[in-house]
Amino acid sequence: MTGPDWDGLSDVLSRLAGAEIASFIAAASACDDPGRILALVEQAARGAATRIGQAMIQQVVGARDGYAGPAVACGSCGGVAVFKGTRSKTVATMSGPVRVVRAWYHCGVCRHGFAPADTELGLTGKMSPGLERACSMAGMELPYGKAAGLVAVVAGDGLVSASGLARSCRRVGAGAKARAEAERDATSVVQLPSPGPAPRVAYMLADGTGAPMVAKETAGRAGKGPDGRSHTREVKIGCFFTQADPHPDVEPVRDQDSNSYVATFDDSAGFAQALKTEHIRRGFYRARQQIIIGDGAKWIWNIADRYWPQAVQIVDYYHACEHVHAIVNQVAFMLARPQELADQLIACLDIGDIQAMTAVIDGLHLKPKLFARIDKQLDYFRSNAHRMQYQHYKSEGWFIGSGQVESACKTIVAQRAKQSGMRWTINGLDPIITMRALHQSGRDHLIWHQNLSQTTLPQAA
Repeated sequence: MTGPDWDGLSDVLSRLAGAEIASFIAAASACDDPGRILALVEQAARGAATRIGQAMIQQVVGARDGYAGPAVACGSCGGVAVFKGTRSKTVATMSGPVRVVRAWYHCGVCRHGFAPADTELGLTGKMSPGLERACSMAGMELPYGKAAGLVAVVAGDGLVSASGLARSCRRVGAGAKARAEAERDATSVVQLPSPGPAPRVAYMLADGTGAPMVAKETAGRAGKGPDGRSHTREVKIGCFFTQADPHPDVEPVRDQDSNSYVATFDDSAGFAQALKTEHIRRGFYRARQQIIIGDGAKWIWNIADRYWPQAVQIVDYYHACEHVHAIVNQVAFMLARPQELADQLIACLDIGDIQAMTAVIDGLHLKPKLFARIDKQLDYFRSNAHRMQYQHYKSEGWFIGSGQVESACKTIVAQRAKQSGMRWTINGLDPIITMRALHQSGRDHLIWHQNLSQTTLPQAA
């Protein structure tokens, strides 16, 4: 296989550039409206870039047909794949469509056909790596129709449809998930050293949010809707960040750019494995103090007790306050000033005195049925009393709220998946939330590891 004819490409580009300049001068000279000159320049510049880019890409792919002899090893089964001639396909790129002719091999054992040039050039489908990155980046942020429209504005009309963009998102997201899972499997074998100094305080926050699903994804599942059926599936989200310099009784500040995330449809066991992987990758096992914050859901504390028993566990303060107000609302009808009761209970909560909260409720002398309901709600506080020592946490300068992970529920899931009329399959949404979590964690290399923009080009002498 020969390399590109760079001298020939130089001649082609020189001719193209000359033709584009001449075409622009002729069009500009004929334009009698000064207000259209800028638009004309933009149109000419984009057209020139597209045609020159196509010529460059065509020259490169034309020199890489992937021929490796009369026979090669089959990547699927290890058998012998025989050369069967060449096959062509049209590939959409950021500069428009190009035609690629590749050597084609066929394995007689597994009946698998393939073109080695596709792997070499990063052509996993009918898009170039650059266009696939643009499509998947747009698709993970916008509805597919709008995303395809945006790509058309940037790269040109007719390159990709909404359905083609959706397939690209699923393909890229599935690849990113596979690489993330490979990383998880690797950490289960060996604990790799983490770069940088050990964090002083390391936080791990967990929460869940529902994503709207098509009927087949929720069949037979009970829910909170009027019909008693579930219409969502839970996405579990973990948020990690650090705090380098906590100060007693001062509003805590997280370290800049220290947030990273995991998001999955897995059950609590699978979610725990994802949390463990990120915990190890971030080097949180080296932290002087580890803290886990959640909203009180039992599955969160079960994971914390099993894998990080040494960590301080904190119930989100604002969820606890919501439970206080829920209690007050049930007895408000018999009180002249319900807010005074709320203030009294929250004052007890602020110092972590759950027994005092119970004593305040006892002093109301509620009727048996109402007391039974309220006492059941007080169980939330009793069972989490050791996680509600907020006065102590504040004295250490620690966070007591789960706002970071609640924000992640919105930015990773809700903003993309909960728009009007949206209904998803798990296979359709899982790649999207995987990409969004990795992207917000600054880990784009796991998403677009084959992108041409990540290749360092040699510097001119």
